[in-house]
Amino acid sequence: MVLDLARRVAGSRQLGQLVRAEPVLAAVRAAGGGELLDVGSGGLGLADFLDASWHVTAVDTSFDDYGLWRRSAPSTRARRVVGDVRALPFGDRSFDLVVALDVLEHVAPGDRAAALAELARVARRRVVVAAPAGAPALAADRGLAASLSAPPPWLEEHLANGLPAPADLCAPLAGFGSVRVAGNESCSAHVTVTRRELSVAWFVPTRVAARVLAWGLARDAAWARRGLRRVRGLDRPPVYRTVVILDL
Repeated sequence: MVLDLARRVAGSRQLGQLVRAEPVLAAVRAAGGGELLDVGSGGLGLADFLDASWHVTAVDTSFDDYGLWRRSAPSTRARRVVGDVRALPFGDRSFDLVVALDVLEHVAPGDRAAALAELARVARRRVVVAAPAGAPALAADRGLAASLSAPPPWLEEHLANGLPAPADLCAPLAGFGSVRVAGNESCSAHVTVTRRELSVAWFVPTRVAARVLAWGLARDAAWARRGLRRVRGLDRPPVYRTVVILDL
């Protein structure tokens, strides 16, 4: 009950969500508008950070964020479609831009190449994929899980599936066009932010900070981008997350 009250007071966005979203939003905004598919959006997704030049469709197997939204996920501007990244329910080249943010680590390793091919299949111009990747990221997740009395379900899925290598994200996309790669969030920053968000003592302060930064990020404010870059440890290596941008 205390956490439910704090969630209503401080807002539902989390710092970890903003940390991973900000570099992806930069790649989306640079594309200039159009039809966007937000794959694995969960209950919130990217739609509320984008202006009216983007028409957003969100697809996920569920929008309740591991039961966080007990009745229904919060309302966003996105049109919601239930579907699976391995077999997206859309025709070829249906969207100008396709985003999959922290999705591939929740897919079985043997299905990841097929999932990436599906993202490229439904895209016309650009695909942006971001996911925890590499041995340092996996070590960070293992250390984080060992330090928690009850690891959250998303972290248990990371460990059960294993994380992809950066090359596992790039290689299946390289045959579709030009690929660029960047790092997002230092491993040490990821562990610190996650621990604080799961701490009772830090719950309200991190949610308040997230609410302020989310307001600025929705307006593409420079101070919000700078603040989030500091929260994610200036993206110092070893990085937790790999961002891959495919231009078809």
